[in-house]
Amino acid sequence: MWMGKLRVMAAAPDSGRPGDVAANTRAVLAIIAQARAQGARLLVLPEMCLPGVTAGDLLGHPLMLDACRDAALDIAKAGEGLALVLGLPVSVNGRAYNAAALACAGRLQGLVIKKNLDWQERRVFSPELGANLSQAWPCPIYGGTDGRFDVPGIGELQVGFVDDMGESPDAGTLALLGASPSRALGGARRLEKLEALAGDSLCAWANAGANESSTDQVYDGQAIILDGGRVLASVPFSGDYAISGGAPADTFAGLSPWEPHPAMPYAPLDMESRAAWCREALEITARGLATRLWRIGARGVSLGLSGGLDSAMALLAALRAFEINGMDRDKLRAVSLPAYGTSLRTRNNALALMRACGLPEKEIDITASVSSHLKEIGHPEGRHDAVFENAQARERTQTLMGLANQLGGLMIGPGDMSELALGFTTYGGDHMSMYGVNAGLYKTAIRLIMAWYASGTDNPDLSGALKAILDTPISPELLPGGDGDIRQKTEAILGPYLLNDFFLHHFLSGRLGPEELLGRALEAFGPRFSRQEILTRMRGFFTRFFASQFKRSCLPDGPQALGLSLSPRGGLTMPSDASAALWLSALDSLSED
Repeated sequence: MWMGKLRVMAAAPDSGRPGDVAANTRAVLAIIAQARAQGARLLVLPEMCLPGVTAGDLLGHPLMLDACRDAALDIAKAGEGLALVLGLPVSVNGRAYNAAALACAGRLQGLVIKKNLDWQERRVFSPELGANLSQAWPCPIYGGTDGRFDVPGIGELQVGFVDDMGESPDAGTLALLGASPSRALGGARRLEKLEALAGDSLCAWANAGANESSTDQVYDGQAIILDGGRVLASVPFSGDYAISGGAPADTFAGLSPWEPHPAMPYAPLDMESRAAWCREALEITARGLATRLWRIGARGVSLGLSGGLDSAMALLAALRAFEINGMDRDKLRAVSLPAYGTSLRTRNNALALMRACGLPEKEIDITASVSSHLKEIGHPEGRHDAVFENAQARERTQTLMGLANQLGGLMIGPGDMSELALGFTTYGGDHMSMYGVNAGLYKTAIRLIMAWYASGTDNPDLSGALKAILDTPISPELLPGGDGDIRQKTEAILGPYLLNDFFLHHFLSGRLGPEELLGRALEAFGPRFSRQEILTRMRGFFTRFFASQFKRSCLPDGPQALGLSLSPRGGLTMPSDASAALWLSALDSLSED
């Protein structure tokens, strides 16, 4: 902004990868050149932008620490004439810290150490400063909210971390670092937090972005500047920047306040916000896949279409990922894999979806392969048990992975968080993939996204195909049905997903126990489910949840579109042989009331 006011730019690297300090440094230098061209006096970059915030335990490796130190010194020299703030790991007297560095006049002016660390950060970083810090780096080192600097041409500048700011600072200009994984409608919450911290100050913040991992999180690289009540923000995933003096952002325009639906506490109630939530959930999922495909040089994907919800959602994400990467659809190998339990209804659903998406109708009947396998292991013909069912699921996975190898690409897994919670997957079958696009979505969330997509697409054939899938009972289709009918109905076995997802969400997000869950459920569902039915289904949920942890201990990578997951890497950690006794005992007490 001209007229004597400070011109500030916030941006994230639009290329690079976690752990590649050289590539990330080149991306930072490109932003510095861009900031100069825009006349910016202050440039704010993301937390850990040099190594990538998702580099994990590598952040504390001496090789990484040394590389980041050298890069920071080089960047400071290259940025002469510009004040810039960036994040990196630093080593001080044998301890590693998460730091924000201020550079101006061609050198580092100070480091600010992050104090409030989550459990993953504490694996690598220390929150407490040691002694003799001034001798360790060629600049002063400060802790937490102590990073106040008087910068020529800028005035008072406070450098720090969003997580360390307990109340609105009184500095004239704030450069706040943080790293916020993308969540459906998470942008509105992110903005609310920054507004509360900024007060009347000029505040700049840039999120981690394209140089981050797609393992379990996706980062959107959004940049936000708050200037006198104006919000100046880049569009998430655009690779763009925010600069004071630009036009106010409309990124959050039209969104109503976040109001959780009582039966679906993770989704907004009003339709306008729900549409935005659905759109962002799909985009986050697709971006995670697109990044993974681009990073490893994958030339295509294979995907099994069952004619049900999850595989249809995975296909929508794959189509969007191909669009993002500019890949040809002829490398998207969607295939139906009918076997003993496949119904005519789901087979037709799958073929109609392929046609509607402009993909060739492709089927591979695996019945003969499964039959051959069952004979080889001496399984009695006509015995329709777990061996019979799991053989089909594993043969589908083997076939799809073979197709992926032919393409030089990835096999996309459609399994969702609800199935993973209840263990309703075949170990080594549909439980496994090369990237699990739906791993951060509940079954009921997928239904909402599919309904939104079906109502909004301008492709009538696609709308019809999705609506047919939405109307189809959820089924694993592993047992033969009479006259091609659907014999197995999942919710008859597990109970309504609406209840199971309600339990799962509150168990993960609020750590609620059975008594609290019962109270919430009675309030949310009213007469739809009786008290006894809720207790019965809750017992089934906890019994299956604890017994199935061994399947979740080795999950494929997949993005957390809603902010929660069952990933053992950062979603939920628990032993595979943990006991459900405490939870079941609490349910016994409730049943006796």
